[in-house]
Amino acid sequence: MTNEDIRDAINAFESDDDDDLGDALLDKLKQVSQDYVDEPMDEDFADEDLDDDYDEDDDGEDEISIVAIADDPVRMYLKEIGQVPLLDTNREMWLSAQIASERLVQDLIDELASLDRLGPDGEHTLPSALDTLRHAYQYLRNNWQETEAKAAELGVDPPNLRDFIDETMQINENWDEDTTSSIRTYFRQREWGRDEEWTEYAGQVFNVIHALFLLPVAQQLQLRGHLRKNGEVPGLETFTAWLEEDEDDPEEEARYTLEQVELRAEMAAENLTRANLRLVVSVAKRYMGRGISFLDLIQEGNIGLLRAVAKFDHTKGFKFSTYATWWIRQAISRAIADQARTIRIPVHMVETINRLMRTQRELLQKLGAEPSAEQIALEMDFLSDEERDAIKMLRDKGMHLDPSLQRKLRRAAQKVRKIMRISQEPMSLDMPIGQEDSSQLGDFIPDENLPGPVDAASKQLLKEQIRNALDVLSDREREVLQMRFGLVDGQDHTLEEVGKHFGVTRERIRQIEAKALRKLRHPTRSRQLRDYLEM
Repeated sequence: MTNEDIRDAINAFESDDDDDLGDALLDKLKQVSQDYVDEPMDEDFADEDLDDDYDEDDDGEDEISIVAIADDPVRMYLKEIGQVPLLDTNREMWLSAQIASERLVQDLIDELASLDRLGPDGEHTLPSALDTLRHAYQYLRNNWQETEAKAAELGVDPPNLRDFIDETMQINENWDEDTTSSIRTYFRQREWGRDEEWTEYAGQVFNVIHALFLLPVAQQLQLRGHLRKNGEVPGLETFTAWLEEDEDDPEEEARYTLEQVELRAEMAAENLTRANLRLVVSVAKRYMGRGISFLDLIQEGNIGLLRAVAKFDHTKGFKFSTYATWWIRQAISRAIADQARTIRIPVHMVETINRLMRTQRELLQKLGAEPSAEQIALEMDFLSDEERDAIKMLRDKGMHLDPSLQRKLRRAAQKVRKIMRISQEPMSLDMPIGQEDSSQLGDFIPDENLPGPVDAASKQLLKEQIRNALDVLSDREREVLQMRFGLVDGQDHTLEEVGKHFGVTRERIRQIEAKALRKLRHPTRSRQLRDYLEM
């Protein structure tokens, strides 16, 4: 329900002396209704099912509040892209042609720069904007002559260049007009995109169109008038005269024209991208549950969409969505391979793992039991066709494999086992166990590096007995034994190290150690420690 719908209903019974009735009722509706909107929804978005696809586990509510949408970035994003209208094939073609025209400018500049042009001071100079436009016109003229020759070779009439000029001027002014393209009508004479020779001819024609986008409007009109009078494309001298007449600064005007070409190409790339954001969402839905959030999948898909916009070749006759889908899938698949796992696996290994899992499922359905590593290796490309056929033939006949084939099959099976180990997903030790989440997986895994309860208790009693035995020694004797045998820090020290610590000779430390050990070996003192030697 919109503002206009409510006001129309109010006007049916509103009195002249109560001007605030309508506003009061609107405010009340805003407070109690979730179906109230300030503006009518776009028809394209109203028919979209993107929001339904995202939330399949809906609790039965048909609508969500504006607050709920604001709290959910996915819903906000889907709402925004749903309001961008889709493009038909004509608009896709013209937007791509504008992008290609900007690439043509760069190619022409690079071509002129490669001619080793020298300035008055003898240094290399970049081509001027005026030189670039002249070169663009020469490019147009050459391609048009080749187009006429190719049309005669194919036995068809060449396209009407004046119609192309009218159409390019209209597109430069407003690309979003709903008009039928004379170019697509012309190429429908044959199977554009399937007939290789005809598709190559279409690329030749589009070279002319791309060059037309580079010409200033005044020169496009002059070219159109010349074609109407003379029926042919004039020479470069005539075009140069057109550029220089009625212009105070032809170079500045040429520079402005090229800047407009670049600006239109940027806007075309943006419009082509925005119109296909819903395509990214529809592709990303198929990859949910692969370890990456839905928003991240959309983000990676958008990166693939940008690559598709930059690389799309409209001269082949295909729809942009057909071409972009591959790039979107590729970007999402690589993102999943790089980011979905805790331990990253290279992309080429992910492809091998997927192929192995697919082979394993096929063998499971065929054999009715879990296949062995050798059976999987025979179906993979780890062995040559000759080796695989020889192994299968010998096994079917019940014959033993010769040592070389047995060795190769064993290596292939080891490779399969290695890939299967790599494919295993790591598990977190903090993963909750049970329904109440009161315990974690790490609680049930023993630590083999820690001693058991009995060993820990025995070690603690031994420490106490040693401490009691050392109490009968003097302070220096006790410290010497503690350093020599590492009773404090677990690190043994040599006689020389202990001597340096006490400032005496090695021999004196040896004598103190021998005296202390004699005291400890006395039967009354060693009896308590002797039992630990048997453990």
